[in-house]
Amino acid sequence: MTTLLSELGKKLADRWLTTLVLPGLLFVAAVVAARLLGHGHALDAARLAAEVDRLARGVSAKPSVIALLVVGVLLGATGAGLLAQAVAAGVRRTWTARRPKRLVAWRAGRSKVALDRYRPARLTAIGDRFRLADERVDVQFGLSVALAWPRLWLLVGESTATALTTANARYRAATETTAWGVLYLAVGVVWWPAAVAGVVTVVVGYRRGRVGGAVLADLVEAAVDVHQRQLAEAVGVELPHGRVTPAEGLRINDILNKRA
Repeated sequence: MTTLLSELGKKLADRWLTTLVLPGLLFVAAVVAARLLGHGHALDAARLAAEVDRLARGVSAKPSVIALLVVGVLLGATGAGLLAQAVAAGVRRTWTARRPKRLVAWRAGRSKVALDRYRPARLTAIGDRFRLADERVDVQFGLSVALAWPRLWLLVGESTATALTTANARYRAATETTAWGVLYLAVGVVWWPAAVAGVVTVVVGYRRGRVGGAVLADLVEAAVDVHQRQLAEAVGVELPHGRVTPAEGLRINDILNKRA
């Protein structure tokens, strides 16, 4: 048990370092550069070096002061990382949001050949890909992915669970990349190079999110396809056709929803 806790501690420390502190330190450096340079001297490296040197001379050489400064920087970096994770949660909600209606109507108009329920109905293509997985599972099996997924997760094998976990981690990493881009855009209000970095980061994050979201949605849909019979068996629903049809799917939904 001690060994297990030790390994878990190492993993948490690694995650804390890679997802919070390192990106946070870079962001803190950008904030400092923005404060010292502003728009007027945005790319003046000599001025930045001089300002940093001036600040360094003003700091006491006492070990206690230096230690406090290091702790302060690390706390600032960690705080920036936590803020980025909070923004990432907002990014995920935005990518799957239903509005604005005008944009939805414009995107839906580009897919006239699709069935009505398959047409775009979310703010982004990422949200539509997740919604499409729900709709196709409902059409094919009559199952609600929201109800079925926690139970299916208990039925999938280790390899499937690993693939799903990896895909989800990549998707969440893309939202965190986008979140950092949003934070850099905010710094760009006072230092334009940060705005440029923010735009590039947001674009990269969205593109990765679109790919990662598609992979995750495909894996979720595939897991339902492969394990729908196991789910029916687990909840005691007979399958006269050898697979779940919309009729059995509705019964499964009713059972999973506790007939609420």
